[in-house]
Amino acid sequence: MSIALNNEVLLPLISFDAGALPPDTVAGAVRQALAAGYRAIGVRPSGESGAGEAIRELPREDVFVTLTLPGTGTAEALASGLRMLGTDRIELVLLERPTPQAWRELEAAQSDGRVRALGVAGLTADALRRFVESVGLPAAHRLELHPREPRAELRALHAEHGIVTIAADPVGPGALPGVLRGLAAKYGKSPAQLVLRWQLELGHAVVVGPGPATLLAEQLGVFDFELAADDLAVIAELEGT
Repeated sequence: MSIALNNEVLLPLISFDAGALPPDTVAGAVRQALAAGYRAIGVRPSGESGAGEAIRELPREDVFVTLTLPGTGTAEALASGLRMLGTDRIELVLLERPTPQAWRELEAAQSDGRVRALGVAGLTADALRRFVESVGLPAAHRLELHPREPRAELRALHAEHGIVTIAADPVGPGALPGVLRGLAAKYGKSPAQLVLRWQLELGHAVVVGPGPATLLAEQLGVFDFELAADDLAVIAELEGT
């Protein structure tokens, strides 16, 4: 299952993010995710070599790669990432603390086929608004977003400009509220599956992190049910709690 970015590149709805892992654990974690059925992998500088090692075990066209880069030294970081991943293209590059120069460098890489789509990560609503007005239009924006912090202003800005929302930390920190556990039981799902389904029904893509094989498989099991409108309303009431 995927969502179309503004240039028609198809982004899988659920991605595995290896970006926070120590470099020497990335290959094993990505292999585990691929074995569980994930076909979208996120990585940061220092983790590309391990991710590339695992990705090369599948046909390259079967895996969607997202690389998150800093807003300085971007061209060099992209060249290094391509080399370490062992690929000639990256499906999506997300830019943190984006600068106009870094964006232009990535646009050049998109023009010559090294990058298929460009996005940003971790911006406030004001920063994203300024970026769109003065620099360029990202295809996607990755940000922390969960039921207790649904980021309504940013989501409205995304909708206005056709920017795909990518929810990082999609379930949220700490223990989940009891109301979510009750709703999950109603659907015969785990609380995490319930929240991931909520994200998808809002039109978001999500990224999930490493975990046991059982958890990785569980997180993909969210495409066989839908949430009732009144249950979506209950989840909406968790904002700010």
